[in-house]
Amino acid sequence: MKLILVRHGEAFEGDLTIKGVKQAISAAENLKATQIDAIYCSNTNRAEQTLDEILRLRDDDIKIAFSSLVRPKMKKESLEKLKKRVELFLDDLKYDHEKETVLVVSHSAVIKMFLYLVKKEVKTVGYGELFEIILPTYAKASAGK
Repeated sequence: MKLILVRHGEAFEGDLTIKGVKQAISAAENLKATQIDAIYCSNTNRAEQTLDEILRLRDDDIKIAFSSLVRPKMKKESLEKLKKRVELFLDDLKYDHEKETVLVVSHSAVIKMFLYLVKKEVKTVGYGELFEIILPTYAKASAGK
């Protein structure tokens, strides 16, 4: 599976700034020729507005889901809880989208955790930045066994 992670554009009080819209448009330009089979998006305004800009340049019919598993890290949420949340999301993705390309529009801490869990990398994640990850797949259990 190919996973494409996009951080939302710069925001102020929950909505994209003019600069944030430009960052989202830039991400959209980088993705417009990419085959995407499914999209997961945080249900925050800034993530949804970033997704809107990505979709504006596309005319394909893509399944979209808004997921609390890719919401921003809460102040009281420990890194261990964030890690478990992202691991759960990754497990679901590997099962549900085994051979597909999945776009996730999310937040800095969540994307950093994805990168750490999958690639053992610690990176700074800029507004509107894209990351591509190839996830290993596993065989689904056969029905009736």
